[in-house]
Amino acid sequence: MIVYFGALKKFENFNKEKMVQNIKNDIDTIGFWFTSDINSAKSYAMGSDTIFEKSNTEFWEDGEPKVVQMERPVNGFVYKVYIDEPHLKIYESNTVDTYDLFMKERDKYCDYFSAKKRNISWKDMAILLNKDEANANFRNNLISHGYEGFLIVNCKLQNVVTDLYCLFSVDNLHIADIIPVEDLDN
Repeated sequence: MIVYFGALKKFENFNKEKMVQNIKNDIDTIGFWFTSDINSAKSYAMGSDTIFEKSNTEFWEDGEPKVVQMERPVNGFVYKVYIDEPHLKIYESNTVDTYDLFMKERDKYCDYFSAKKRNISWKDMAILLNKDEANANFRNNLISHGYEGFLIVNCKLQNVVTDLYCLFSVDNLHIADIIPVEDLDN
């Protein structure tokens, strides 16, 4: 099976420490996220980097330039990856948003902080207090049922519909091609 992986930094082999993806909704620590098409993977390979540099316009009283913090846009890389057919839990529905199905199941493990008093979910934009613990418990529950990851079918991702894969391990992944995001726009 061919899937696509978007990352901010370039690497030659899959290694958990090197892979940085731009993922929303605090789900990045569940596993490694792949898409079924190359254009959807671009969103995971685009983000920003914090840099510090000497200012040309701001100075201390002694005339020395101040060091300022700035956000710089970063365009990363999309990886074309071959994977063996893993055993996946499949989130699929003709009537309900499949991403919502996945997030509702994950919400069982989440502790949120919000001004709202009851039934807080990921949709309330509340602060997730236990991200790593919630993601680990969700992942471990699926692993205990024999799954190696999950598939969110027809996931709406930034105005694009794609199949979204999350794998718990990067073993047995083979990089076929590494494409800079800039090359995808041409």
